[in-house]
Amino acid sequence: MRNRSICFLTVLFIAFAICSSAFGQGDDWYMSAANYARYYHFDSTKTDSAATRFQFDFYMGEFYTGAWFEAKHVMEESGFNFTSNGLTQRYFGWENKGFTIHAGNFYQVYDRGLALNTFRDDEVGVDLVLDGLQIDWRHKFIDFNVLSATSNSGGGFALPIVRGARAKIKPLKMFHLGGAYVSFTENTRTNLSQVNARFLHDYGEAYIEYAQKKYRYEDIFDPALSKNLSGDGTYANIMAYYSNVSLFLEYKNYIFLIYPELGYLNTPPAANRQDRLLQTEAFNSFQHINGERGYRGNLTFSANEYWSIEFDYSKSIARDTLSMKFTEQFAEIRGNYFGNNTFFVNLDKIDYSWTANNFQGQPTHYYRNELKPMIEIDYELDDFHLLTLDAFIINYDLPSIADTLDLFADSTDYSEKNISLTFSKAPYLRFTLGGSWSDNEQSHDPDRMIFAEATYTFGNHDLVLFYGGQRGGLVCSGGVCVYHDTFEGFRATLISRL
Repeated sequence: MRNRSICFLTVLFIAFAICSSAFGQGDDWYMSAANYARYYHFDSTKTDSAATRFQFDFYMGEFYTGAWFEAKHVMEESGFNFTSNGLTQRYFGWENKGFTIHAGNFYQVYDRGLALNTFRDDEVGVDLVLDGLQIDWRHKFIDFNVLSATSNSGGGFALPIVRGARAKIKPLKMFHLGGAYVSFTENTRTNLSQVNARFLHDYGEAYIEYAQKKYRYEDIFDPALSKNLSGDGTYANIMAYYSNVSLFLEYKNYIFLIYPELGYLNTPPAANRQDRLLQTEAFNSFQHINGERGYRGNLTFSANEYWSIEFDYSKSIARDTLSMKFTEQFAEIRGNYFGNNTFFVNLDKIDYSWTANNFQGQPTHYYRNELKPMIEIDYELDDFHLLTLDAFIINYDLPSIADTLDLFADSTDYSEKNISLTFSKAPYLRFTLGGSWSDNEQSHDPDRMIFAEATYTFGNHDLVLFYGGQRGGLVCSGGVCVYHDTFEGFRATLISRL
């Protein structure tokens, strides 16, 4: 283990040295580099994990090229062990006056993602990088993109080939019209097409997108049950603003749309503050739903640059027999006191429920509700020194065994209390001391966890050192949610960019 740690630190030092000196620029060329590295040491098992990502880009005239090198050594407390290293992305291209030819690795999103949405987010473990060729043209009156690539979301099977085309015409400043077509070349023969329209005005804008999916369902056990199927999805939003008031409305309705369920290659908007899609969350809980519909409304009143009040309400309902529902109610007030000192107070209420068979095979109603009040207060010591106090409580409301007749159900309501105090010296130093307390009797995590974190900025580098305990929880991004385990130990992060 020590040899691996020394190897990681060596790679980290080399990347740091390159980032500190690789930047250069000439009359018609320049190059840049960036590095993201993180090291973990787990207190309970005395094991460590490390990961680093080094990115390099070189530009000469209208041509460019770049590559990503990544090295990972994962040894979690659960015993999961994984090691890899090598080039994960490489690309080159040519760009001139809005016209681009790009070969190699890339990410692409067609409009709001109903037909194609490839992205990377390390927080939720999603990397939908494409490998192939794309041509992109952006003009005053038209945008156009065409691509052909393979996706790394094959789940251990043959990588699907993704082919797509997207166009948008902008004949008027206040009206845009577009559409896209995407096909996945593999055994399900999946095709997606979408159309969209956008209306702009001095006091707001409106957007609507409709996508249709056609695919072949193959039953490997009984070929006679194989058949052609279809799905579709609609997403729309309206933004309006006048004087000190702004209004934002969203609507979604998806059925058999996401493809493939394991890859999230066309994850549509979640239409809620939590960025939670019922379909992807159900899959992570070893359940399956066919789609969902819902809406969101957000109203904000801003009296001035300091004072504002915000209200947000959203609701999502699954389109099948699981009767899965997600409702969020949020309210926040922001303001200032004693000059430029600021504060905010908010309340977030989540109701999440579903129906499933208990261990006796009986349909049972389950729920996991949350109530989270939070406050943050800033106090300026002077122009360069700032104190910040953060505190919040999460109260969990869970069904009892008597309610569900399920011996494996959560049976005790509990709460988690969190508080932290941060001292900042702009723009170099940030130090945080905090802790959390929980009365969850069914958790193996400690009831009390304390932590200290320091962030030091020097040049183009940010060094973050953490020691203590960080309680786990649900993390969502781009409609994908994962549960992060509780961490206890030491963590070092270095971010370098030039």
